[in-house]
Amino acid sequence: MKRWPQLLIALAVLATLAGLASTVATEIVMAPSQSERNQLIALLGSIAAASIAMTVVFRLFAPRSLTRRMLIAAISGPVVIAVALSAGSRSMFLSEHDLQFLLILLAFATVLGIGVMFTLARPLTEDLAALTDVARRVGAGDLEARADLQRIDEVGDLAAAIDSMVDQIATSRAARDEAERERSITLASLSHDARTPLTSMRLATEALLDGVAPDPERYLRTIESDIGAVETLISDLFTIGQLEAGRLELTAGPMDAMVTVYDVAELMMPIGHDKNVRVLINGPEHLQVTADPSQLNRVLANLVSNAIRHSPTDDAVCIEVDETTRRISVIDNGSGFPKDFCVEAFQPFRRHDEARERAQGGAGLGLAVAKGIVEALDGRIWADPGPGGAVHLELPA
Repeated sequence: MKRWPQLLIALAVLATLAGLASTVATEIVMAPSQSERNQLIALLGSIAAASIAMTVVFRLFAPRSLTRRMLIAAISGPVVIAVALSAGSRSMFLSEHDLQFLLILLAFATVLGIGVMFTLARPLTEDLAALTDVARRVGAGDLEARADLQRIDEVGDLAAAIDSMVDQIATSRAARDEAERERSITLASLSHDARTPLTSMRLATEALLDGVAPDPERYLRTIESDIGAVETLISDLFTIGQLEAGRLELTAGPMDAMVTVYDVAELMMPIGHDKNVRVLINGPEHLQVTADPSQLNRVLANLVSNAIRHSPTDDAVCIEVDETTRRISVIDNGSGFPKDFCVEAFQPFRRHDEARERAQGGAGLGLAVAKGIVEALDGRIWADPGPGGAVHLELPA
């Protein structure tokens, strides 16, 4: 509506330029007298004024139907021509006989023009109706609706844009639903993983307070172990939050990774003692990499702890180091990762065997934390499918 005055001005300017051009052409071709010149100017001005007035009326009282609007537009041209011919005949440019013949031809052409207009307009109105239907269905929540119009004009571009928009909305909704599902899984897992040690601590504390604990020292060790599990869970959650926010502080620099490998092996010895699982090292004397010593220690401790937890009793976990590729592998003889779970295993709270993992104390965050730290150090980490557990990480030189 705001563009309407501008369009009207443009039409008036067009009429003025066309009138000037017609006057010049008449001067060149017909060399009219002053009286004829005045009649011509009056005639052209009257036709232009009538055309502008008809446009204004059409604009104010146009029907809502696109087909009817196109019909009126198709008739408007011949009507303007008929008025011009009639006025021209009365101004001595055409004889009455010639005017009648031209009006008959004009009427015939108008009928044919209307037929052509309907032929061209029908597919257009049908396609616009299809686009309207798609918009209404999408508005009602049906994201399967598509126009699928094969046109090479602006309506085809509009249909393609609408289909693309619906695709993006569907993708966004799927991502939102997946995020909501992930959030539900995370909350449920977090609730379970935090409640298990807290419940154990509460029962042990009640037994100690009531004086019914047969071995108070063992109960205290259990409480200490549960506190460590809760601290690890909170620390892993905090680290994942920092990784997702890009705020994990790393102090990466040149270091000898073998020092960390031996430190972790020694640190894990008490954990493996309960299952009689040894931690073996197979690698060079030194391995120069770029990493953060404390964070690399954390990653290897996570991997070796997982390997011990899944290793058979009276067995061994091996830390293999390849100096050429700067690859550190933690290998055990457990069941390993299923082939379709190797990638998913590095997502938070992902466990292939929920019951066994929870019973063994895994919160499902260790591999996710390890992946985030290694990638933050510009390295990579991955797992091989079983049998046998094998997790590898490579660090930059």
